[in-house]
Amino acid sequence: MSRLGGNPDFGVKYRFDYGRKEPLSEQVKVLMHFKMKEELKNIALSENCTVPDLVRAALEQYLAQKRVT
Repeated sequence: MSRLGGNPDFGVKYRFDYGRKEPLSEQVKVLMHFKMKEELKNIALSENCTVPDLVRAALEQYLAQKRVT
C-alpha cells in the first residue's frame, strides 16, 4: 500500500534518462552456448558497456545491412 500523500514528482522529476531517442519496450529472449555468453561478457567489459548493448548494436548493424541489400 502506498503512503498517503506520496511524492507527486516521483515519475516525472526523478526519472532516469538513458540518452536514447526511443524508449526500450520490447523483449527478445536468446538461447546461446556458455562460451558465447562469456565472450560477449568479455567484449562488454573491454568496451565498457553491457551485453544487451552489444546485442542491440549487432542487431542494428544486421538490420541496416539487410535494408541496403
